[in-house]
Amino acid sequence: MANSTNKMLVTTYPNPDLDGLSCSLAYAEYLNKTGREAISGIFGVPHREAQYVLDKFNIKINRLKSLPQEYINIALTDASNPESLPSQIKPEQVVEIIDHRVANEVKKFINAKIQIELVGACATLIAEKFIQNNLPISETAAILLYPAIASNTINFQGKLTTERDRNAAQWLTKQAKFPANFIHDIFAAKSNITKPLKDVLLEDFKAEAFNGIKIGIAQLEIVNTNGYIKNNLSEIIKLLKEIKDQKSLNYIFLNGLDLEGRGNTFVAPTQSDRKLLEITLNLKFDDCLARYDRLIMRKEISPLIKEVIETEKI
Repeated sequence: MANSTNKMLVTTYPNPDLDGLSCSLAYAEYLNKTGREAISGIFGVPHREAQYVLDKFNIKINRLKSLPQEYINIALTDASNPESLPSQIKPEQVVEIIDHRVANEVKKFINAKIQIELVGACATLIAEKFIQNNLPISETAAILLYPAIASNTINFQGKLTTERDRNAAQWLTKQAKFPANFIHDIFAAKSNITKPLKDVLLEDFKAEAFNGIKIGIAQLEIVNTNGYIKNNLSEIIKLLKEIKDQKSLNYIFLNGLDLEGRGNTFVAPTQSDRKLLEITLNLKFDDCLARYDRLIMRKEISPLIKEVIETEKI
């Protein structure tokens, strides 16, 4: 059983995007305001969009390399799969999970209170806690949560965007002062790639296991994704194969979303990877490349893959 102490560490998956990072910080604030001692902390390096917001507003976060001894109980935000846990955390230490994914492995967290609700961003669920309990929210938390909702819904264009996302975002815009063109600037920052390509692929990479089958999905969200992928295709294919071997994955692919709403570009390096996507999304590949005419995010694709694997269609 989890330790009975009331102290809580709120965290998310390593190298978090803006949704995971903002939720960890804001939910720790919520817990403290409702009488539970909590701190937030992240493992790894924030995604470049998250780092952009942190830098722009000079927001400091608690970066962890190990678990603080007195904070044995863990709350996870925007994460619900043991495969994506920081290595320092054991599933039995997790006492609460807040997430928004259909494809999840919450049954493996035997001590956890679970909140899974299908909205566009986990940040929406955290904002709603402040709204529903009429609690004030700090400007810092609002500054992080609002762009997390906008980013995770692709500026409210994504299929999974709900009215709850829009309402939470509207409330958050009244809790802090935001610069003009704030969301546009975040998308521009996401599209300014300066890291080595392998780091880019791993920056927003998740591995999930369904029925013992391990799938790795790299997600790239930038302006003109199709052009970037075509210009770097041979290197992307080589690196995906390398990551697949290093992580002992059964399948791997890159899901590239165009932030200007021009659909998706998929890269599947091997025939088996292509077959998985052909069955799951009815894609037609030209060698390793396939286009999809609407925006679809990894969190939408994962449950479809899970169904394909669990019904033995592949």
